[in-house]
Amino acid sequence: MNEMTDKISICQYSMISGGSLNAKSVRCEHHGALIRADYGGVFGYGCIHPWPELGDQSLDKTLSMLAEGRHTALSARAMECAQRDAQAREEGVSLFDGLVVPRSHATLMMNEDDFEMAVHAGFTTVKVKVGRSPAVEADFIRAQAKIYPELMWRLDFNGSLDPKAVESLLADLGEEVRDKIDFLEDAFLPGITPWVDALGPYDIAMAVDREVEDACGSYGVAVIKPALNQPSPLLERVADEGKRAVITSYMDHPLGQSFAALEAAHAYQSFPKFVDTCGLITHGLFEQNEFTAALGAARPSFNPPSGTGLGFDELLETSLWKPLS
Repeated sequence: MNEMTDKISICQYSMISGGSLNAKSVRCEHHGALIRADYGGVFGYGCIHPWPELGDQSLDKTLSMLAEGRHTALSARAMECAQRDAQAREEGVSLFDGLVVPRSHATLMMNEDDFEMAVHAGFTTVKVKVGRSPAVEADFIRAQAKIYPELMWRLDFNGSLDPKAVESLLADLGEEVRDKIDFLEDAFLPGITPWVDALGPYDIAMAVDREVEDACGSYGVAVIKPALNQPSPLLERVADEGKRAVITSYMDHPLGQSFAALEAAHAYQSFPKFVDTCGLITHGLFEQNEFTAALGAARPSFNPPSGTGLGFDELLETSLWKPLS
């Protein structure tokens, strides 16, 4: 298959979440674009889903740069995804053949019904976004931890608080809840602590996400997003330094979510001792559409979509594509 292409089409989409999805965003409508790259008559697909609140170029800017042959981290990874997808589609095989996708935590909003459904579905670890209203969030977490004492917690701050505010929230949670916190992700405002220790306040493990490629120090957990990151060099560092790796989706379209799951499966195959419970199950955060329905109900085990490449064959074929210009 020809590995070069200048024939790219796009299908823009929007997804609606039940609430804001991180401490730096208030919106519930989320825009992205699927790309379709033509490799000599064989199509491959990828996903571009920017989060400008977290530092990404806007969707319009990302697409205009791609039309000019210039890449952001998101578009470069989407094109790599499309190339691999096209190769598998040409061969008539699924990219998931022979692979095991690691289990995932539940990514949840502060909603009692969501927690009940997640526990009922078999999730034992949950990840919640904190930092917007720490006192309210602490009250909610304490209440849910009392109802579901078996749950482990991952708290993602999206770099929204200073160290004093983070310590205050943790103190408010109390010792019993703190003992069930697996890690704190991007706990501090960017630039406050460029050196991230393995253990943070109350000796809770510290995880690095947005700056993981440039992070220094002995941080305990690398959060790897295949939509942005090349996993291999990060996984090699994880293995060399005895850290943990958690591979997550970008809270993007199910196609992008499936690419993250594929990369998680390859990571688990190569580094089984270091790949921890991942964060690949995020389609339940959005109103259902045909693509989210193809992934099935939100459960700890990822359900690869049927079809060739990354799947979704019929849905992708019948989507409305227009030339990138």
